[in-house]
Amino acid sequence: MIKIRKNNPVLIFLVAAGALFFLHGLGWSRPAENLLWYLVKPVASRLYVFGSSFKHFYSANKNQSDLNAQIDRLDKEIASLTVLNSQCRETAEENEKLRAALAFSAAAKFRTVVADVIAKEAVAEDSRGLIIDRGTNDGLRPGLGVISEEGVIVGKIVEAKAATAKICLTTNPDCQLAATLQNQDKTQGITDGDLGLTIKMNYIPQLEHIAPGDPVVTSGLGGDIPRGLVIGKVSKVYNTSNEVWQEATIEPPLNFDNLTVVSVVIP
Repeated sequence: MIKIRKNNPVLIFLVAAGALFFLHGLGWSRPAENLLWYLVKPVASRLYVFGSSFKHFYSANKNQSDLNAQIDRLDKEIASLTVLNSQCRETAEENEKLRAALAFSAAAKFRTVVADVIAKEAVAEDSRGLIIDRGTNDGLRPGLGVISEEGVIVGKIVEAKAATAKICLTTNPDCQLAATLQNQDKTQGITDGDLGLTIKMNYIPQLEHIAPGDPVVTSGLGGDIPRGLVIGKVSKVYNTSNEVWQEATIEPPLNFDNLTVVSVVIP
């Protein structure tokens, strides 16, 4: 036989629930329910407002977080595309220079070795040099001329190692070239750099007629540099009547700061 304890909590709950249900059915508990609802309503309203505000706050923060994540992703994609675009442009420019260099070499009567400029250095306060990625392993040696992709002579090799070589530019004071003017007298002289900016042509006979605009090319006399390579044009003439020689300033036709691909001329 099952014994029921008088203070059993489950029994008490069931009896109370049954009594409330019975009273609610008869309508006797409505005044108490209305009073309870009147007392609880302000708290319930506040809880509802708080819950709505919290839901709105959580939703807004989640949307902002998603937006920030999307912005970060788009920023990364833009950065990647910018790098890729720059690389493509750089590759296209290098390919264009290589095609120009190869086209000039094919039309010329000498062999060339195409090289990339891998470094620039200050040889002295008034002179600059370039380092290329070709050397004695490729048949290079000091004294060989170096040209741009357009065929303009930009300097000559002064030092060669197994896989690299150093170039002195024609604007350097110690970079001398045997040169000739393409004028009526075919005037000859020696060029060297002037403060790393322009080129001077010295030892021009006083009786020779030279004028601004005269083209200057290599003469091919002495050394390993062939004749006919463009050095520049005469921009100014220095002529003094009591001197044996006259001088001229030569402007190179390109900016040496933009050199990235060059060719070494092997006669």
